[in-house]
Amino acid sequence: QYIAKANDDLRLVTHFELDTKFGGAQTASKYTQGDGGGLDADKITLETKSVYLDFKIPSTPIRAQVGVQPYNDSFGGLFGNFDATGAVFTGKFDALTASYGYFTVGQSSLTGIGFDATKAGSGKTAQDLNTIDLKYALNKDLSVGASYYMILDKLGNGLGSSATVVNNTVGLNAAGKLGPVSLSGVLGMQFGKSNPGFTPVAPINVTSVTVPGLTNAGTIGLAASLAAKIAVGPGNVNVSGLYLSGDANPADGYNHAWQSIGAGVNYFAPANMWLLTRNISTINSSTAIGGSSDLTRGGRGIKGIFAGYEGTADKIFYSANVGSAAVDKKRDANSSSIGTELNATVGYKLYDNLSASFTGAYAILGNGYGKNTGTVLAGGANGADNPFLTAIQLNYIF
Repeated sequence: QYIAKANDDLRLVTHFELDTKFGGAQTASKYTQGDGGGLDADKITLETKSVYLDFKIPSTPIRAQVGVQPYNDSFGGLFGNFDATGAVFTGKFDALTASYGYFTVGQSSLTGIGFDATKAGSGKTAQDLNTIDLKYALNKDLSVGASYYMILDKLGNGLGSSATVVNNTVGLNAAGKLGPVSLSGVLGMQFGKSNPGFTPVAPINVTSVTVPGLTNAGTIGLAASLAAKIAVGPGNVNVSGLYLSGDANPADGYNHAWQSIGAGVNYFAPANMWLLTRNISTINSSTAIGGSSDLTRGGRGIKGIFAGYEGTADKIFYSANVGSAAVDKKRDANSSSIGTELNATVGYKLYDNLSASFTGAYAILGNGYGKNTGTVLAGGANGADNPFLTAIQLNYIF
């Protein structure tokens, strides 16, 4: 990251990303000639992550960020934690912080609300994202917030209809601390105008078709999460729960499922899982099963509960977690169960800014992955073995 700072009110932020898999990788979509981790190592590695101007608008309390920039939703990543081209304006008015953002997201090749089969980008076939976020600090230990996100698709996602599609996401959030307990929670609802000109084909769960309409009573997408961190002994007990509504029949033109803006940009960090859900450390290479980086499991939704303990002892840090999850709508599978995961991490602080850690994770697959006969959940297989993961991480902060 390089920041060109003119003064406190004006700076240019540039942020680059070194994407190299251990041993290299070659894909048709990203590195057609392989990345820099392969033999001889002289291939593509460096990518641009962010390039934006960050400046204060003179004589106002408003600060602007314009360009390719990171954005994290007020749902903790359930809607989207991503980088995109946009303009965000944020103002602080005593205890109230308010922001408005505009992004063009039509170039995305991911399925989800921002999916554009034509990949035409900004223009008459683009999907435009508008965001409004409000946060109010009631006191130093408690804040509440509200958000509204609107996707405008001017040609019905470019998938067979010229109908303009508007998809809406509204939400409430709160975070506070009471003695040794820190709590955070979100509630979200989605609604919009359906597109009757296109019949969805599995596995793509196209929002322009299936997001519930104002005229379709009762067809809405819902999300809820709650996370608690409780100080106990030398560390913290972590407990969290997650619910994303699913859709039982993606071919009927209506959708009850919660929709992320893209399958590769959704997270639920408080779970602290590696196999049941995407871990926050796996930004570009998710290790989660049954949908990999897609927390919604292809529109089936998810419900899960997770708990663990983390602590430190001098230069040693450690954590252990357990979690269980199922899809909200199993469709034609015999069971909704994804499974139960156990994982643990132990690490050592080698220097003030360098740590090394080892992680082990093991998942006991549920019946939704073919332990019984019949159709299995997305990404599963009949009689699949219980998966495990080991990982070594070096983390250098400078």
